Amino acid sequence: MTKLEKKLRAALRRSGIGAQDSVVAAVSGGADSVALLDALFRFQDSKGSPGSITVAHVNHQLRGEESDQDEAFVRDLAGRLKLPVFIEKIDVAERARMEKRNLEAVARELRYEFLMEGAEERRSGFVFTAHTLDDQAETILMRLIRGAGSEGLRGVHQVMTLNETVKLFRPMLQITRAEVIEHCKYYDLVFRSDSSNFSTDLTRNRIRLELLPMLETFNPRVKQSLARASESLTRDEDYLRPAAAEVLAKSREGSRLNVKALQGISAAIRRRALRLWLRDERGELRRLNASHIAAIESLVGGPSGRRVELPEGVVVAREFDYLSFIKASGASGVPGPSSRSLESVSLKENEPLIFGEFTFMLKRGEARASLELNNDEKPELFLVSLRECEELNELRFRTRVPGDAYIPTNESRTVKLKTLMIRHKIPLTQRDRYPILVTKDDRIVWAPGLPVAREFAPNTGNESCALIAAEKLVAF
Repeated sequence: MTKLEKKLRAALRRSGIGAQDSVVAAVSGGADSVALLDALFRFQDSKGSPGSITVAHVNHQLRGEESDQDEAFVRDLAGRLKLPVFIEKIDVAERARMEKRNLEAVARELRYEFLMEGAEERRSGFVFTAHTLDDQAETILMRLIRGAGSEGLRGVHQVMTLNETVKLFRPMLQITRAEVIEHCKYYDLVFRSDSSNFSTDLTRNRIRLELLPMLETFNPRVKQSLARASESLTRDEDYLRPAAAEVLAKSREGSRLNVKALQGISAAIRRRALRLWLRDERGELRRLNASHIAAIESLVGGPSGRRVELPEGVVVAREFDYLSFIKASGASGVPGPSSRSLESVSLKENEPLIFGEFTFMLKRGEARASLELNNDEKPELFLVSLRECEELNELRFRTRVPGDAYIPTNESRTVKLKTLMIRHKIPLTQRDRYPILVTKDDRIVWAPGLPVAREFAPNTGNESCALIAAEKLVAF
């Protein structure tokens, strides 16, 4: 029995996988996956565990004839072992081009989707992949070089849930590539070699071919050392994550974070809470590293108006007592910091109007004594009464322009619109699309949440006035 067999058998025993389980083995045709399949087949033949094995292969169509030869090799291997096999061709390069995404990420995503669906169809609870200790060391070093935080330095997980019924299991994470080759030589196994694995144009290949051999001159067991460091980080992360989730729950208000709830707590917890928030809002943490998290954390103790730009056009901004996550302009219909202003539209009496994130209604000739302008119980509703005058016949909404200013009620001189927006805590990211009500000759009348212009405020002697109700459609 080879070292690979002993370690693999121990991994299966620890996981509880036995004769009652059906597994799908992902086989590329390379030495690692061929050795995995061979050892599993030997276990099943001698011990009846696992209960059944199905071979799966994805032809990514990235290496032309070579990819087709890999497919034929795996099909032939499964046939010789008399194991069922399912194979799919996927044009990964075309998919990545259409989606404008990283080729490796798209290939991984499609591969796991294929394996999960294949396992579901065959009622297999586990998908096995042949990631080794060398793969783990390469992944940790690659992420360290890119500036990953402690979560990223955990490396690849041995067990990962794909859906409610299927788990991904990596049983060879304690097995070195040297032990894989030893197993193949011992049983005289034939395997395929991927020519792209020798190209130093790829970061992972440079780590495998250049960096790791150099590190082994300092410590021949550097791969094991990296794996132990990863295991230690995993234990720490498993302890700290629930605490971070609790902090996130207390600080979250819709899609925003209240910075006061993030202040005065451990930086280790706060940074993890920010990562969880970013994952929720962004959908993933791809291309984000520790420096991005540190920059966002600096906003917690900084002044309002500061922002951090993230990859793919995303911005995190400090807006008064909140951190806001802002998608790129035009993405998913969410206005970004550079959103273009809206075209002006007219406001007519008794005709509902939607402008920006608000819906408006104008009513004329309202009895002043009957107006109760109190929206404390409904903060998303803004009410204002205006002096009845001829200018109200031609009102329109527009967005702000440089130099906007007016004299607010209860003020004696002109105040810049920008100053009023700051005073009344209109977030910076909303200001370029915020509704400003103006007259035909472009005098500012009012804006939701801001004071009415003094010249349009009702006098105590007015028996009737106009009423405008504005309701926010969605939270910004």
